[in-house]
Amino acid sequence: MLARMFILCIALAWSFAQSSTPLAAASAAETSHAVLYTARDYEFAGPENIAAGWTTVTLLNQGDDLHQVQFLKLPAGKTAADFRDEMAADPTRLPRWVSRRSGPNSVVPGERALAIVHLEPGEYVLFCGIPDRQGIPHVAHGMLKPLHVAAAPPRPAGMPPADQAITLADFSFELSQPMQAGARTIRVVNKGGQAHEVVLVKLAPRASVADFLDAFRPGVALSRAGQPIGGLAGLDPGGEGLFRADFTPGRYGLICFLPDLVMRAPHFTRGMLLDFDVR
Repeated sequence: MLARMFILCIALAWSFAQSSTPLAAASAAETSHAVLYTARDYEFAGPENIAAGWTTVTLLNQGDDLHQVQFLKLPAGKTAADFRDEMAADPTRLPRWVSRRSGPNSVVPGERALAIVHLEPGEYVLFCGIPDRQGIPHVAHGMLKPLHVAAAPPRPAGMPPADQAITLADFSFELSQPMQAGARTIRVVNKGGQAHEVVLVKLAPRASVADFLDAFRPGVALSRAGQPIGGLAGLDPGGEGLFRADFTPGRYGLICFLPDLVMRAPHFTRGMLLDFDVR
């Protein structure tokens, strides 16, 4: 029980206040292109200028802790320096003027995560919100990177095809069908009234998501109950994106750590977690 209370407190520091700006509808006339970001403790290496449209983002974790990469769109008149100043003043809350555009969610050191996100032209910030051993989000240690997304001409392809879909609601996950073993591309749609995320966890044999939450310690990448293997970082209401994962037979879990707008408790405390088996 003490461990569960501990993770609840940490999840608040990890998740930040939510933005409520809807994600603009993506054009079916654009194609996906690929970028790679390497995460270390505490920085990102990767491009600072990319083209707009559907973008396949690979995160390679070369640090000693869990890392993720989240794309935040800045409104006109705001800069990465403004974002840095706001986070320096209060590293536990995202500025309300940013919009979540998702990205690859957390993976352990040495592993990769892959997400496909739609980016409109404009200015962005990439950041990691996972906490260190003291519960301080990595972004407070400087783990952020400015990004310019340039307008691009229409392309012939739209959203890549998916094998499976996950619908996010307030406060639940719904799989479109049982998950099968193999490499899967999964479409995620947020039909809730708040921002949500997908943290995909490969569970240890006979472990559950509740066991994983009880065993989790900030700043400790590996757990006896399982390990994060990617997923999709925060999506605003109406947002959609995709992620890819290689499923082997066994037990898995989905978790949303983002905080409720009213109660401030992590969404998993309101039932937004799911155990499932892959055969």
